[in-house]
Amino acid sequence: MIFNERELAVHAIRSGNGNSDKPAAQLTMNCGIIKLLVYGYFSVFQLCILTGQQLAAFEDNQNRFFVFDDGVVKQAEYLPVASFSVGGDCILYVDSRNHLKMYQDGSISTLEVNPVDGYQVFDYLAVYSFAGVVRIIENGRVTTVSTNTVKFQAGDSVVAFYDRSRALLAVYYKNTISKLEDGIAGSSYSGLVCGDNIVAYASYMTNDLKIFYRGEVAVAEPYFSGTRYLAGKDILVYINDSDQKMKVFYRGSVYVLEDFAPLSFQAGDGIVAYTDHTGAFKVFSEGRTTVISGFAPDFYQVCDRLVVFAEQGYFKTWHQGNVYMLENYSPPEWQAEWNSIVYRDINGNVKVFRDGEHKILTYDLVEDIQLYRDIVVVNKGMNNCNVYYKGEKY
Repeated sequence: MIFNERELAVHAIRSGNGNSDKPAAQLTMNCGIIKLLVYGYFSVFQLCILTGQQLAAFEDNQNRFFVFDDGVVKQAEYLPVASFSVGGDCILYVDSRNHLKMYQDGSISTLEVNPVDGYQVFDYLAVYSFAGVVRIIENGRVTTVSTNTVKFQAGDSVVAFYDRSRALLAVYYKNTISKLEDGIAGSSYSGLVCGDNIVAYASYMTNDLKIFYRGEVAVAEPYFSGTRYLAGKDILVYINDSDQKMKVFYRGSVYVLEDFAPLSFQAGDGIVAYTDHTGAFKVFSEGRTTVISGFAPDFYQVCDRLVVFAEQGYFKTWHQGNVYMLENYSPPEWQAEWNSIVYRDINGNVKVFRDGEHKILTYDLVEDIQLYRDIVVVNKGMNNCNVYYKGEKY
């Protein structure tokens, strides 16, 4: 199905300075439809997040491949696997014979017997490609979206791709392939950015910055000149070189965050962290901007719902409007996904931060740690692994 493109001129400009002023102008009816879709589905998506996404994988000391599924450990392969990737709904892996397989709902199926070019697994779907063919897996259903793709990008619920044979840019969303733009000349297209549930692209025909969000197309910025835009979940941050203003599209509204281009920015699940032109460190969330610090951090990284950063050597995180100090030094290695951060402290203990709680997960000396959303897999050596899930050790 190819939808009728609806050009939504989004001009409800709000200030990003932390106030709660009403929009200076109302959105069009189509953008109102977007809002209804967002808030209508939001509770459903949250329910899926709370009840699903319970997978992990590891190899034992005999290199046998195991799957952890909601508190149950299952052996998937007797021989070592070449690679694997854990998603929210399924696990894809390449077995010892170079076959691409999928674990889902307790069953294992073979997807391809010939080698694939690559594969990615996300919260709600998975995608893999071979010889220009791109296939998507959603709810166990495999869909071929293109047979001559030059490039594609994917997120938790969307896959955007440029099809060279048909000279078009298209997107897969909820079992439907929708055309974004056709008549694109050349062998490639470089203006495509894909977030978890939003696609942004510079229009080849009109030079507008457009977005695909919840099945609709909107013009985020008309006459866009620039290459600086980044998508997350429910959010797009961008800078038009013509005026240098930093703007955010967030759940149907556009906010002006800064009148001058920032030094850097990153996007996550409904949040944007950035250092402004003066070096001040800020976070935009839920329609408001908060100043974290008046100077630039040592580093920062947006990971889903978290902002992990170091400030004057102190290891910190921002989560749901609060800043937490984790360590008085910056650990060399750490991982963060969803609501969790895991790392080894200066004594070698494995620590975890989750939903505002910071504690030691285990005092065991470990060789490796893997974080799959909020599930931690600890390798104590020789592939002797423990899984930590919902406060229990497996």
